[in-house]
Amino acid sequence: MNVLNSLEYRKAFGNYLRRGTPIHLSLKAEDLGYPTTHYIWRTRGDPQVRPSHIENNGKVFAWDNPPETGHPGGDYNCRCTAEPYERGDSEYAYQTVISDIKDNPKQWNTWNFIDHFRNGGGRPVTLSETGNLAGLIFQYFYPALVIDRINAQIIDAARRVKSGPVSYDFDGSYQFINYVIAFGGGVVGGQFTGSVKTENGMMYIEGEIVYQYSDTFTDTADLREIATGSSALTPDSWQWTEFGGTAYSITATWTTRFTSEAKINAEDSMYRWPE
Repeated sequence: MNVLNSLEYRKAFGNYLRRGTPIHLSLKAEDLGYPTTHYIWRTRGDPQVRPSHIENNGKVFAWDNPPETGHPGGDYNCRCTAEPYERGDSEYAYQTVISDIKDNPKQWNTWNFIDHFRNGGGRPVTLSETGNLAGLIFQYFYPALVIDRINAQIIDAARRVKSGPVSYDFDGSYQFINYVIAFGGGVVGGQFTGSVKTENGMMYIEGEIVYQYSDTFTDTADLREIATGSSALTPDSWQWTEFGGTAYSITATWTTRFTSEAKINAEDSMYRWPE
């Protein structure tokens, strides 16, 4: 909530208009009428969420110390909400990218990927080289709720440990065609390493996740798929690769910090895997 919309501010502004009393606006939660001093930022979890708010999703903030974005609902057309936070009862999980992402300022589009297919001689590229790593993470991977599913998997792995070191490996195939048509499908895997401690029915989990993205760019017009029934590049199907290009790999690696408080009993938790 924007503090300018609070009851306290309206009262103070009214006194200023009637009596000329200076506005000394308190940001304390109790003065603003909030039930808790802190809240959990929740987004709608869809592609319309702005990247800066995606980064806030699941994090705990204090009403008297707002993030740089302001509180949920403060920005124009922001649909995010503030869920009251109470330690020992509330659940949250979030990831923060800690890698130094150095994307090429010249972002490749579909035609750039095709040009490299035709003229690059099969030289592998990274997502950062193509200027697309940050975009893929924040414009597709996070809003598509993939992160929420990974969070739930890690929390479920922690439930099996309850206390001590936790490790968990995962991978999945995803369609990135809505981000850049040339991407099509890609594989994203990762390894979580961290620890969990349990207290009064709650788990407190911390650690890091190293992600790997991999894809092979080839057969952009699906000629092999049409002619042979498979897009796999084999000695018998190479001639169906259009434009006389050479397949090349696209890879990426990035790291996030994972933090969570979750209920140890999965039936009472918002984080369950499989659901």
